[in-house]
Order: sequence, then structure tokens, then C-alpha cells
Amino acid sequence: MEFHYAPGATPLDPDEAAGLVPTHITTQGDLNAWEQINIVQGDRWAARQKKRDLLDEGFIRDLHRQMFGGFKYEVQQR
Repeated sequence: MEFHYAPGATPLDPDEAAGLVPTHITTQGDLNAWEQINIVQGDRWAARQKKRDLLDEGFIRDLHRQMFGGFKYEVQQR
């Protein structure tokens, strides 16, 4: 059986959805919209910063906090 969904309405794979912190996201469209809002928020915050060392770990962590509302993240070592 093959399912056809409207653009953006494709349900997320259960494994993908399980890894998301915001549990209200259930479709690819929801995820795209949430990410776009976060990118705009982060961009606006970064533009207001007088000191913007994009490679500084502290700056990256602050930017992440601005983009994702304080959701914690873990850095995976490779």
C-alpha cells in the first residue's frame, strides 16, 4: 500500500519523532516551520550582538539557546 500526503504533511518516522524534544511536532511540515522560526530568532539575536565570533564555543551555545528556547543539547564526540 502506498500513501500520498500533501506537501509538508508527511508523518515523521517514529524513530525521528522520538528524538525530538518538542513533542508537538508530528509532520515534516511542523518540523520545517519550527526550524524556520528558530533560524529567524537566532539570526535576529546574532545581528544584535556587538561581538560575533562565530567560531567561539560560547557564542555558538548562546546562539543555540536563542534558537531553541533553552532546549539542552549534547555534543557527540566522533
